[in-house]
Amino acid sequence: MLWVPEPGPDDVPFNEPYTAELADGEKVTVTFTPEQSGSVFYLPVLAISKVRGTIYEVRDDGSTQYGPAAIPPTDIDDLTSTFVPAKQFRDNLEVIIRNNSGNPQTYHIQPVGFEQIEGGA
Repeated sequence: MLWVPEPGPDDVPFNEPYTAELADGEKVTVTFTPEQSGSVFYLPVLAISKVRGTIYEVRDDGSTQYGPAAIPPTDIDDLTSTFVPAKQFRDNLEVIIRNNSGNPQTYHIQPVGFEQIEGGA
């Protein structure tokens, strides 16, 4: 069994899908930020469309946490726990995708987690 922290009653759930359409050779950086001031973001799941010829990278608070890699942390169709224990960040999560597939591609990015106010549950 994978360990994912249980959100407390005052924690704010987060599930914000994003879609990007990239031509061959294009890159996108998508930034997610906590919405509650003074909160810690817990990220157990980060799902991204799996496309051959793509490079995936994930940074939180400026530090590389995943990649660059030829596969996503988990595929959008799987939506399983990615980071055990869950990654934590305060300022931002950046998802960087480079399309080198030879064709235009549509990518779906879905971070799933929650925000916990410092000193909360």
